Amino acid sequence: MVNLELYKIFVIVAKEQNITKASEKLNLTQPAVTKHMKNLENLLKTKLFIRSNHGIKLTKQGMELYEEIKNSVEVLINVENKYLKMRDINLGIHSTILNKIFSDCMSEYYIKNTNSKINVLNEENEQMLLSLKNGELDIIFSKKIYTKSHDKHIKFIKLGEWNEVLIANQNYKRKNKLVTFEELKNTTIYMPKKTSETAHNFFQSLNSKYEDFKDIKHATYKTITEIIKNNDGIGLVTKEFVEEEIKKHNLCILNTEFHIKPIEFGIYINRERKFKELNKFVEIIENHFVNKK
Repeated sequence: MVNLELYKIFVIVAKEQNITKASEKLNLTQPAVTKHMKNLENLLKTKLFIRSNHGIKLTKQGMELYEEIKNSVEVLINVENKYLKMRDINLGIHSTILNKIFSDCMSEYYIKNTNSKINVLNEENEQMLLSLKNGELDIIFSKKIYTKSHDKHIKFIKLGEWNEVLIANQNYKRKNKLVTFEELKNTTIYMPKKTSETAHNFFQSLNSKYEDFKDIKHATYKTITEIIKNNDGIGLVTKEFVEEEIKKHNLCILNTEFHIKPIEFGIYINRERKFKELNKFVEIIENHFVNKK
């Protein structure tokens, strides 16, 4: 069976005579374009390109092939552009981040790309990374995942930092006091599950272990917020997720004798998985978080 995609890539590379420009037009990585061209050369058993310091040049056989197929391939490209629908984007994100932080990015994307859809998946971070690697997800928006093993195909793009804080309700007896580490160890603390980035960052910042604390209870951010508003105890949350409750004076941020490190957040993408809708989405996200600092 004829691999039309290889010939399509060949025509665009031959036309541009530059791998970088061709990869941008094709929404592929440069290594992927180079690999496809190598596959075509192997298939045809002939050398099609000569590399130089100024780019690439067609060999005699490459020029002959280009002249023979360029018109037919361009017709196919035009037909494809006419009938091809916009691709959907599969996004991995936790519901709290989506509702509190990310909804504006999705709204802007929908306004600019009315025929494309964003499918949202909410799973454990490790599972989302696996789905990204396998092509089931196109992008992940999350805190930096501390358990991520090295994978050259997965890229993390830092967009900023969030602040992890301890919260209590306005009636908390020591809300105006400096909370010490010793006091905290003997207080009921509500936090996300033990394997979460928030919990990991907390224990690492305090140079402590889970077992150092007398009473830790786990819940979602939404549940923690509701519990702390109406009960004694301390909650560990990301400040940016509870800013509305702080402004309404339903919650207060406690002062501590120790420092909890900020935590990085950003997007994970697969370096080899690019298409125009995803590129537009990434641009919107970067403009929203990076350019507005």
